[in-house]
Amino acid sequence: NHRLQEMLQTMCKARGAELCPIDDRYCIDNGAMIAQAGCEMLRVGQVTELSQSGITQRYRTDEVEVTWRD
Repeated sequence: NHRLQEMLQTMCKARGAELCPIDDRYCIDNGAMIAQAGCEMLRVGQVTELSQSGITQRYRTDEVEVTWRD
């Protein structure tokens, strides 16, 4: 988790973003983080049809297309 946060911090700095990691007590399950990303996507109208969705266990966080930020 700490190594991932270091990597994310580097990516955020390169993109002019701020990393806001959550308290370690809530890092037990990624469900909350996935749900937050989903809420942000839905807020801007980014919806993926169920037939187009899938699971990629090794999906890289630096490959996520962020469409909910200006």
